[in-house]
Amino acid sequence: MDVSLKALRYFMTAVKCGSITEASRDMHVVPSAILAAVNQVEDAFGLQLITRHRAKGIAPTATGRIVMPRIQHLLDEYEGLMGAGAEMRTQLTGTLRVGYYAPVAPAFMPAIARAMLADNPRVDIKFTECDNQTAQAGLTSGRFDVILCVADSMKPDVSFEPLIEVPAYLLVPQRHRLAGRASVALSDLGSEDMVLLDLPVVSEYYSRLFERAGIAPRVASTATSLEMVRSLVGAGVGCSILHMRPATDVTYGGDRVVALPLSPSVDPLKIGLGYLPQNPRRIVRHFADNLRDLFASQDAGRLIVTPLAQAGLARGGQTRSSEG
Repeated sequence: MDVSLKALRYFMTAVKCGSITEASRDMHVVPSAILAAVNQVEDAFGLQLITRHRAKGIAPTATGRIVMPRIQHLLDEYEGLMGAGAEMRTQLTGTLRVGYYAPVAPAFMPAIARAMLADNPRVDIKFTECDNQTAQAGLTSGRFDVILCVADSMKPDVSFEPLIEVPAYLLVPQRHRLAGRASVALSDLGSEDMVLLDLPVVSEYYSRLFERAGIAPRVASTATSLEMVRSLVGAGVGCSILHMRPATDVTYGGDRVVALPLSPSVDPLKIGLGYLPQNPRRIVRHFADNLRDLFASQDAGRLIVTPLAQAGLARGGQTRSSEG
């Protein structure tokens, strides 16, 4: 026979008060509710847990004294659990698990993490890089609290909020023949060796891009990480088409690369926030708000390469690289 937490709470109050009447006053219920709860608890255990005295009220039996601490422990655990749940809804506490399919995320998410952790010492953040489908599956399964991904084949139960559209650009070695141009066209790439990011969504994007442009460039190399692509370009293996830019034009290999806008522009990728709409914890809402603020600010312009942005960089006497 199942017994409710309410019945256990009434039982413990009655035993501590030593009186059904006193317990009813303490719990603000009628005496019959307390008596029914006491009977329910004894029936559930199949044991006599209290003795009843007409003039002296009630007292625990020897068996009742053994059971009472365990009942109290259960009630304390329940109260602690509910308190922790309320705290997670209203305070910045606990672990935030972020899945992301945005290779340039290291260019902006650490700053958000730093601000959150500095102001909220009871928070820790776990970042996991993954592909678009894995990010969504992790969100719906509970592995992630929030995801950053590309607007492509989104699951119907995932709420997606676009944050930024990132135009494609061409990444070339610093000494490449195209490096001095203000912009390049896809038709300029027909004879170029290419280094492509081999990740879901992006791979399909490349195929559509080259098919529409009517070119078939030679793919000299592919890589599954952004920095490997950039380093291969810097080493002179080929050019690449990427999207978001990092904050440096130097690769891991120490070579410099140049980001060139495409003109005419091609379809951008849409990067956005994915989350489950039902009652997110405050820490999730806080992180999402920080992302929205970042991409709504002028500072988000440093993450994209456009003809205007590139001209401004040229006037500033430096060139910055981009990322996909």
